[in-house]
Amino acid sequence: MIETRHLTKTFNGKPAIDDISISFEAGKCNMVIGASGSGKTVLLKNIMGLLVPDEGEILYDGRDLNKMSKKERKSLYSEMGVLFQGSALFDFATVEENIVFPLEFFTRMTKAEKHDKADMLLERVGLSGANGKYPSELSGGMQKRVGIARAIALNPKYLFCDEPNSGLDPVTSVRIDELIAGITEEYDMTTIINTHDMNSIMGIGDSIDFIYEGKLKWHGDKNSLLHPGCKELEAFVNSNALARKIVGG
Repeated sequence: MIETRHLTKTFNGKPAIDDISISFEAGKCNMVIGASGSGKTVLLKNIMGLLVPDEGEILYDGRDLNKMSKKERKSLYSEMGVLFQGSALFDFATVEENIVFPLEFFTRMTKAEKHDKADMLLERVGLSGANGKYPSELSGGMQKRVGIARAIALNPKYLFCDEPNSGLDPVTSVRIDELIAGITEEYDMTTIINTHDMNSIMGIGDSIDFIYEGKLKWHGDKNSLLHPGCKELEAFVNSNALARKIVGG
């Protein structure tokens, strides 16, 4: 489990996130939702240790991130997997080289062991045999799947996904959602997903936290999302529904 307690981060005197306390459950797809600029990316960066909060605590199974030594942080980072918005694959490296990249830093596996691990991960994400291809030879959805394979290479306890369906068509988006949800359950990970995609939210969202202007405005699940009793969330949901209607014609 990951918890934030009274987390606050300020830029130029203005809070980007303000007094946010959330518990993210293991084995669940924990959705952090909100419009662009709401603070959800700042929240994720603080949780991952990429930013240092001005106030508050970030607890990983009771361990306070901001009180960890360098050695403890390195150990924690080996328990994390990250799926970036743009996949963030190395263009100069093959699919297999991209996947085994974290294994180079955090394990002492032999070359053969890393190859076997890459084979297993590619099979898990439905890309068997793609080891020698380069990212430029893959579709956007395939690149996302390689990104997922790399993210779970270390069998992480915690998985972070930043807008995982950005730039993908609806069918591919559903496949990526199902893959993330399946892996979350399989690995019993604490998965945190930043998104404003209502299809993803309603499809795989187990626990949902709505951020509005840096504040946590609502917490619930997808069953209560359509009648949340929060006017800001209702406006967010309705704007997404309108956007889908316009795009779909």
